[in-house]
Amino acid sequence: MTEFAGLTVLGQLIHRFEPKVEGAVLTILAHENREEITNALKKGLNADVNVQYSSGEYTNHLAVLKVGSQKYTFARDYRETYISEIGYSTCRITPGSHGVLVYHTDYPGVISDVSRILAASQINISKLNVSREQKGKMALLISLTDEEIPAPVLAEVERLPQVTRVVSLQ
Repeated sequence: MTEFAGLTVLGQLIHRFEPKVEGAVLTILAHENREEITNALKKGLNADVNVQYSSGEYTNHLAVLKVGSQKYTFARDYRETYISEIGYSTCRITPGSHGVLVYHTDYPGVISDVSRILAASQINISKLNVSREQKGKMALLISLTDEEIPAPVLAEVERLPQVTRVVSLQ
């Protein structure tokens, strides 16, 4: 997969997270390949977004997409292109990643609850990150897995207390 094809796939993934991306703002941070980056992301998003260009030069960051109050950062390193941030949460979601985003009100035991459900279905967690706005407020658990997570398992995660939204990466 080429670097720009990877951005298209990541744009498609964001479109699944945010079905209404029309009017979003895409800021291109990279100085090189600006048009290619813009075209790849717009193709993946399949929507009319406002494009801006940053005057700075960023080492790894390629672009930032703002959809309403949510922000997605796209980055690249020597290996691959990936989503490096969702809102205030750092992550590394590459094209073709398996996993789940669990939006919830912060509560003790969320990591244990999600891990228990995945383990009961023999799903191995490869990376896990939990970030929150502040104690007791909105939080995001990002769990990357070795396997695709079946719909019944996602439904079980969605039934957890204080979970407001579950989004599969597949």
